Amino acid sequence: AGMGFEYFYGFNSGETNQWQPDLYRNTTRIYPYVGNPNYNLTTDMADEAISYLNQLNELDPKKPFLLYYAPGGTHAPHHPTPEWIEKFKGKFGLGWNALRDQIFANQKKLGVIPQDAELTPWPSDILKNWDDLNLVEKKLFERQMEVYAAYLAYTDHEIGRVVQAVEDMGKLDNTLIIYISGDNGGSAEGSPVGTPNEMTFFNGVEVPVAEQLKFYEKWGSQYTYPHMAVGWTWAMSTPYKWTKQIPSYFGGIRNGMAIAWPGHITDAGGIRNQFHHVIDIVPTILE
Repeated sequence: AGMGFEYFYGFNSGETNQWQPDLYRNTTRIYPYVGNPNYNLTTDMADEAISYLNQLNELDPKKPFLLYYAPGGTHAPHHPTPEWIEKFKGKFGLGWNALRDQIFANQKKLGVIPQDAELTPWPSDILKNWDDLNLVEKKLFERQMEVYAAYLAYTDHEIGRVVQAVEDMGKLDNTLIIYISGDNGGSAEGSPVGTPNEMTFFNGVEVPVAEQLKFYEKWGSQYTYPHMAVGWTWAMSTPYKWTKQIPSYFGGIRNGMAIAWPGHITDAGGIRNQFHHVIDIVPTILE
């Protein structure tokens, strides 16, 4: 019944509110956020994964385990905690054009794209250049990106806690970790100006910047279900063009994957340039 899994904790839908999630323990609907104002699923899911791994380890330390752990970040809605948003305040004043150049340079430095790769041109016919925006637009859009970056860093931190739990058990050297940067990459549901509630996009409604500013302080909180302006999404799809919705150009479609198996993989930090696909994962584990 559990698709081969003995235990399930999480959400079945393509996305969920991280503050008040659509949450199940096995097949039972649960509501741990009720009466718990600081609750966030991103932390809860890591806590649950850690506690389950510890339980398995205590029952039989020799028994191998398989944990499929898939947090909601950074799929919409972007719901990090206020502490994480604070860390990114003022970090995106450079704007999406310059951020794209910075990412491109970093990718070359890391060796994940060829040294002679060329950056695809900015689509100024459909998306404004950052320097052509007014101050109000810049203020709102910066906030959208701060919240998105906070959500990514927050999720990454919680994943780190789960990996740390494996290390604390003394099992990290013999644990194969497959980290897939999930639900595709940069996604364009935000519309050219972003939205405090992603459902507006699905109903063909664009929320004016002035209206969105009413949610400025609350952006990312339980009072929003937000997504960012497509300018940021395009920058997040560097070096390619387009975004997750347009598969033919790789933007937001070709994603990173990292594999660690400390006791077995000898070229730690090695780079593979060939394509992998999610259908490769299970055969690899079985082999």
